[in-house]
Amino acid sequence: MGHLRTKSLSLPHQLATLRANWPEGETRLTQHGLTWTGPLVPSVFSRTYVTRVSYQSPQHLPITQVLSPCLDELAGGRKIPHMYAQKKGELCLFTPKFYEWTGQMRISHSILPWAELWLYYFEDWLATGEWQGGGTDHPAPRSISTYSAPFLRSLR
Repeated sequence: MGHLRTKSLSLPHQLATLRANWPEGETRLTQHGLTWTGPLVPSVFSRTYVTRVSYQSPQHLPITQVLSPCLDELAGGRKIPHMYAQKKGELCLFTPKFYEWTGQMRISHSILPWAELWLYYFEDWLATGEWQGGGTDHPAPRSISTYSAPFLRSLR
């Protein structure tokens, strides 16, 4: 019978599993948290993406960024689906409000494989213009033009 893990994994534990499972990357543990920087290659036909995962503590969520090549440039000005920050290259790999990732999970077994899969769907999107990777849409920031004219008049 399996035992359900309830305790978050420590940064040294995350560091050890990253080094064991993704040795081609550089892993650092500092006073600011843990980082893994290394190559991700989503398929045998893919380019190499230099990617960084930053993780401050089990109370924070990991942040995954593609450092090179520049995804924005590859997209040719199109808005890339499923990103938290376009210019920073921050990938949307999970929905925090649904607790799809928790500090009990190994970054090496979740975040990095998810990032490779995201990059696979990104390359497909570049070729087809259709995002096949699932997920939920990110709401656009509300601009004044999205409000109805009667509502705007009521503000006067």
